[in-house]
Amino acid sequence: MSKIRELLEDKKSVLVFDVDGVLALMEWGEYNHYAMNDDDWTQACADGSNYYTEDKVCKKMQRFLEGKDKSRIYVITTIGHNNEGVFKREYVNKYYGIPKDNVYYVKKNIEKTSQLRAIKDKYEEIEDRYIVMIDDTVDILNDVMANTGFSTVHISSFLDM
Repeated sequence: MSKIRELLEDKKSVLVFDVDGVLALMEWGEYNHYAMNDDDWTQACADGSNYYTEDKVCKKMQRFLEGKDKSRIYVITTIGHNNEGVFKREYVNKYYGIPKDNVYYVKKNIEKTSQLRAIKDKYEEIEDRYIVMIDDTVDILNDVMANTGFSTVHISSFLDM
């Protein structure tokens, strides 16, 4: 029996979220989840276009994080340009109350696992399973599962909460 929900509610847990598709709705296109290719997105961010606005807030995730100890909430997000990181950091701070210092950027998804290890170093007293990666990309979750003792949660676990 899965104990994912217990971990998500345990005050010892350190929850680590992705942004796109997890804390930000993937609703950038008129009739699609995305409006442009990755290169165009990166260029738009470089040019100062900020798509991380209030209409992208996931109300269910906002309610889930309400009342949680935000010092134990982190973000690891992939960015194509530093501006995108700045936009995401401001977004999760403003709409979810996640401290800006708890937001980490990586250039490639595969780097998320090593960043999780850096977060774990701050919590040496807790067992690895209490570091919980929440993402919508199965490849990332599989990498964390295969290479660490940390817990993994797919965003779909929140659908029935």
